[in-house]
Amino acid sequence: MTRTVSKNSTLLCLLMISLLSISSVSFAQSALQLSAQGSALRPGPQSKKQQNLVITSSQQAASLAQSRFGGKVLRVQSTSSGYRVKLLSSDGVVFYANVNAQSGSVSRN
Repeated sequence: MTRTVSKNSTLLCLLMISLLSISSVSFAQSALQLSAQGSALRPGPQSKKQQNLVITSSQQAASLAQSRFGGKVLRVQSTSSGYRVKLLSSDGVVFYANVNAQSGSVSRN
């Protein structure tokens, strides 16, 4: 009986180690894909000489739009000139704000 329990424990440990190894590889592949996509998600034309941007991330765009108009940020999309931020106002109205990445200006649609 003790031998069977010990054998089952060993098999269970090996199975857990295998699963952890597989999930680590999968996580690393996902991280590499996101890293590669990161450059494609930056606004504006992509060239070897990167332009000087005031807003460099979707988090900055969301924070700027939220501080300007209030509400809850629902989504941020990259555009050719910056970011489009979808917001929900305190009275339940959904609206969009455009954030220009070069100048940092924010306008409401």
